[in-house]
Amino acid sequence: MTVNPVEAFRKVFEAPEHQPFFLNGAGEGGGAALLVHGFPGTPAEMRPLGESFHRAGWSAQGLLLPGFGTDIETLPRRTAEEWVSAVVGELRELKREHQTVVLIGFSLGGALSIEAASIEPPDGLILLSPFWKLDGALWGLLPALKHVFPTFKPFRLMKLDFDNPETRQSMAQFMPGADMDDPAVQKAIKDFSVPTNMIDQIRRAGVKAARAAPNVRVPTLIIQGSEDDLVKPDKTRTLAAQMGAEYREVPADHQIRDPKGASYHLVEQLALEFAGSFIPSHEQRGR
Repeated sequence: MTVNPVEAFRKVFEAPEHQPFFLNGAGEGGGAALLVHGFPGTPAEMRPLGESFHRAGWSAQGLLLPGFGTDIETLPRRTAEEWVSAVVGELRELKREHQTVVLIGFSLGGALSIEAASIEPPDGLILLSPFWKLDGALWGLLPALKHVFPTFKPFRLMKLDFDNPETRQSMAQFMPGADMDDPAVQKAIKDFSVPTNMIDQIRRAGVKAARAAPNVRVPTLIIQGSEDDLVKPDKTRTLAAQMGAEYREVPADHQIRDPKGASYHLVEQLALEFAGSFIPSHEQRGR
């Protein structure tokens, strides 16, 4: 059996939950939240929080970044500038239609939201496990490595164990119906190659976010998982200090936006309370 992982991913992303969403709020001209997913995610990972905002009376929009979802085949050609531009464009549209707009970014979406907020300020900014810098010497060498090693095979670096139930479950989410016991399927997954330049664009998004952070002039809440092994808490605390942001740490791993997580309801509560502070009271509206 010959399996094309990119085609398998694309088919998975055709499902409705991976499409952009807009949930219209209760009040005309009221509050709106723009939610930005991470890498290699889709609006699906932000929809639960979007629905929480919608239940609270907000309009909620989940955008799909260029090159993600069913456009995953184009991802290697996308740039950090394109991603930021997409966020800025949607932010401007929401600001034209709504009295209050809050921007919410998760992981890579956090990095993009930082730069977007420095260009087109929302009323408030919420960052969930915001990516901006990773540890490791290879990370800093990416600008040079992309010319020496134009592609790499991430699943070979991960040393996948196809006998591990967790590994099989993770792969099945991306490639439903694929026979994980088939040597051809296992080989196709291990041989899946990613352009090094694509990873360098993610690095560039983090660098650009770090440069933009001191220029963000809007109230900012950062929520970070204390057990996050990808975006380390010490890095996020540094970012929060640079931005003068309110920093809250919760007992969670990187996926703090996952409603199945034990701390999700705390994340939800913190985000809604922070965003709610920007909604004018009835008395203020009447003035």
